[in-house]
Amino acid sequence: MNLEREVIVDLLPAYFSGEASAATRALVDDYFRQNPDFEKSARSAAGPLESLKAAPARLDPEKEKLALERARMVTETRSSFFWIAVLNTLILFLFRIQNGKVIWILWNGKKGAGPIFAAMAVFFWIFFLYARRRTTPLPAHTKFLWMSTFYSLLLFLFRIEDHRVVWIFFSGDSTAGFIFGFFTAAMWGVYFIHRWKARRAGL
Repeated sequence: MNLEREVIVDLLPAYFSGEASAATRALVDDYFRQNPDFEKSARSAAGPLESLKAAPARLDPEKEKLALERARMVTETRSSFFWIAVLNTLILFLFRIQNGKVIWILWNGKKGAGPIFAAMAVFFWIFFLYARRRTTPLPAHTKFLWMSTFYSLLLFLFRIEDHRVVWIFFSGDSTAGFIFGFFTAAMWGVYFIHRWKARRAGL
């Protein structure tokens, strides 16, 4: 997963001055390997890298640490949602062979879980694409807002059966639906707590 150029440029003054930590140098070297054209431009730039971005000639250790931490949080968020999206997508294709026929596990029977996992896959792919465009870490309350909204919508999944609307989580034994609803309510509670903390911090 490539880091955004803005994050790497923040680290270049310390990198070229030889004052960067080993972790910072490894991060920049990895980005250079993935973006050789950018490396050529960075190494040929004169002065304090005006051709790339206005940046101070030197980066003090505290700012370097913050930039490195920001880069780590950005990439961790993207990677997490990418692999969750991949996992939920692959689960949709689970199958078994029965009597010489392919049986799709999540799509077999009236109460197949296919629609639920399909919705989860779509959600996490959208969230991954959203996080991929960001160059700053995603606030905790924003993550929980997305998750709470998504799980709330899942509660309203339905199918048409015998010309009737059947709510997937509340048809037959609705125990799973109530448990899922309680979990969703808890997610909203966590969201409001993080939102309150963010407002107190002025974020």
